Amino acid sequence: MHLTSIENMRQCYERYIIKNSRFSSREILILDIGGANINGGYGDIFSEANHRYLTVDLQEGLGVDIVMQSAYKLPFEENIADIVVSGQMLEHCEFFWLIFSEMVRVLKPDGYLFLIAPSAGPIHSYPVDCYRFYPDAYRALAKHAKCHLIDVWLDDRGPWHDLVGVFSKFALQPPACDSEKKEISIPFDPVNSPPGSEPEEATSGQVHYLTVLANLHQALTPSLYLEIGVRHGRSLALARCPAVGIDPAPQLQENLIKKNAQIFTMTSDEYFAAGHQHNLSQKPDLVFIDGMHLFEYALRDFMQIERLAKPNTLLVIDDIFPSHPTQAERKRSTRVWTGDIWKLHRLLLEIRPDLFILALDTEPSGLLLVAGMDPENNLLWDNYDAIVKKYQKDSPLPQNVMSRIGSVDPSHRSVTAFLSALAKERGPSRMTILNKLRALFKLKSSSESSQ
Repeated sequence: MHLTSIENMRQCYERYIIKNSRFSSREILILDIGGANINGGYGDIFSEANHRYLTVDLQEGLGVDIVMQSAYKLPFEENIADIVVSGQMLEHCEFFWLIFSEMVRVLKPDGYLFLIAPSAGPIHSYPVDCYRFYPDAYRALAKHAKCHLIDVWLDDRGPWHDLVGVFSKFALQPPACDSEKKEISIPFDPVNSPPGSEPEEATSGQVHYLTVLANLHQALTPSLYLEIGVRHGRSLALARCPAVGIDPAPQLQENLIKKNAQIFTMTSDEYFAAGHQHNLSQKPDLVFIDGMHLFEYALRDFMQIERLAKPNTLLVIDDIFPSHPTQAERKRSTRVWTGDIWKLHRLLLEIRPDLFILALDTEPSGLLLVAGMDPENNLLWDNYDAIVKKYQKDSPLPQNVMSRIGSVDPSHRSVTAFLSALAKERGPSRMTILNKLRALFKLKSSSESSQ
């Protein structure tokens, strides 16, 4: 089971089950059709105390509860399942429309069917690999089974580019937003972790990051500022232009947020999935990512922001320099917690040499400046699964990261020159800006080495 499939199923779960009161007051039955655990499964998603999760497949295997006697007949009565899920099965089913009709048959009138299948990707016979699917295929399935397709999206991330569909027997509406339950999207508490030892809570840096952000606003005079991870609103309050903040649980302090700021109380994944970025008055000039401190979250934010970028857009990423290995763990156990955001810095250096990247030695945990983003570059999108599989694993924190090797003092004149060059280049192409920035820093490094 690939990572994007699990992420998309979780999105179905959060959008249609967690926010739905009728699924919280009683036991609900979830049937997973073709759900043998092969390199992962959906079971961990449906793990609440009132969930009864049964996996059905053609043969015995890891996680299989019920073995089907017929490939196209489910061993259940009609209208028994609150939720039916199936992922990465349809392409291996020669007559997939027959088993789809069975899924609809066993679904309750007020239930949902979550279906995920690839629209691309290499041949992977199990034992056959017959099909790839597009949105019209799901519309045709709904017509065939006389049910309703109430939601569908095509994931841009490769290599599988999942097609996700939500079906129901009747034209059910998505449940209303329940803000008290949205915190299911936040894996770790951002505030109330107990303190670690003195070394584990240590920080360093030449200039506080809020001072640097204020200088960026002053130097660049952005027309639109976008921020992921608002918390108390201190960084958002620095904007003197229209600003957009995204945070699932902001704890805004009084007098920090001005009238020119709009807050979206949701995760960044939810923000982009809902298409809110298409309603922005213009593309942002300055973006600050300080959201969930896990590599894959920051990577997805970067991918989305790059698609919004103008040639002169500057992206700032927080928490690239943990000062202790405990701060860099994926599971939080200290007040100072960067998670493994440092891996995003390494990834961009390794596979995106086309970008201009500058690491700043800021207090408490460093900032990464990224310029020259390319909205047409799909390298990260096409290889998302492989990238996350590689970088999501726990790995030792390199000493050069803790020592901030290669970082620059934010008050150094080279940073001032960088901002000045970026501010002046409002009209030229991306490559013009990149060439000027690279020439500037090559000149600076040469002149400084001769001093």
